[in-house]
Amino acid sequence: MKAAVVRQAVADDVTELFKLIQAHAKYERGIASCDIRQLTQLLECMNPLAHILVATMAQNLVGYASVSIDFSLWRCHQWAHLDCLFVLEEWRGAAIGAALFDRARDYATRTGTDHMEWQSPQWNVDAARFYRRQGATHGPKERFVLPLLSG
Repeated sequence: MKAAVVRQAVADDVTELFKLIQAHAKYERGIASCDIRQLTQLLECMNPLAHILVATMAQNLVGYASVSIDFSLWRCHQWAHLDCLFVLEEWRGAAIGAALFDRARDYATRTGTDHMEWQSPQWNVDAARFYRRQGATHGPKERFVLPLLSG
């Protein structure tokens, strides 16, 4: 089997990327509230708030990752937030997640961040096992969410 091609997402990817985002939200038992218009604007933006990578097999999108840069006052340094990493179920086990993760790590390194953080649902033991194989550790914090905008 050929290796996946991992590249930066472009506006032409919007329809397939949107489907991946929806599949990811469903897999994690959540709801993705972005729409095609917002995603298109993000992909066409000169300085987007997220660096989005896609993995392709036979010119079809089979996975994606999204990284944003944040700042830690405690360390007075920027850090990378791996917001999303998702591979379609039928393509898991083909090193696509690792390829996306490596490219996300490369981006974080190139931008000068001192580390990368992310979260995964506690029930997703496969993801935890994957991240440990990548050399990651986890901490005991809980994630809280406070909605600020309605609609």
